[in-house]
Amino acid sequence: MKRIAMLLALAPLSLSAQQAQKTETAAPPAAAPAPHVLQRLFILKYADPGQLSQLLGVFGANVRQSPELHALTVEASPDSMRAIEEAVQKLDVPSATPKNVELTMFLLVAGDSQSMTGGPAPKDLDSVVAQLKNTFPFKNYGLLDVVTFHSRTGQSIHATSSGESFTIGDREAPEQTNLRINSVTVEGDGSTLRIDRLTATFEIPIRNGPTGGNGYNMTHLEMATDLDIKEGQKAVVGRLGLSHDQALFLVMMGKIL
Repeated sequence: MKRIAMLLALAPLSLSAQQAQKTETAAPPAAAPAPHVLQRLFILKYADPGQLSQLLGVFGANVRQSPELHALTVEASPDSMRAIEEAVQKLDVPSATPKNVELTMFLLVAGDSQSMTGGPAPKDLDSVVAQLKNTFPFKNYGLLDVVTFHSRTGQSIHATSSGESFTIGDREAPEQTNLRINSVTVEGDGSTLRIDRLTATFEIPIRNGPTGGNGYNMTHLEMATDLDIKEGQKAVVGRLGLSHDQALFLVMMGKIL
């Protein structure tokens, strides 16, 4: 009986030992080591810290800015830090300084009549007129309007002008020119002007009665294009027909000041 009682007493001790062993086995594994994080201070020369910090957020980094010191502090993984260093190197550069430009638009009217409307074409356009005479059948060319304006690269331009008048019977009917340009930029070679979305509209009086009459209607003509011109080059932008024996030619010239 004593032996049986001793065995019964040992049994709970054996079960407790087994439970303790299972508890030790089931303990959760140790937490994985935290990923390696790099820290870096970027002193910016040109870029805006606020704008740059927003862009660098795409790399999943912790970015803090200091506008007063013109600096950024970045915490990121090694791979992200390499990408951030490349991005800062490309973005922290001097921006293109706006340049002053001068643009001149000549509106030529061409026709066969000796009494064609328009003043004499300026001597500066002799080579252009000679080129047009070799290409088109019109005998005479005159200057109907000229618009000159100054602007800065990257800015939009809008100009309105009234040039020479058309003689309708015994009345003078003025034309009107409207010119819009989205922007002008200087190309990498430093001598080419890129004109984006030039839109020129013209209100031209057209006789609506017999020769010698005073009646006329204002006709709306429009030309839109993009073009590149070399500095000092006189480029013929396009032609607009007025009638079977009369047409308008738009000539552009640009200078970098």
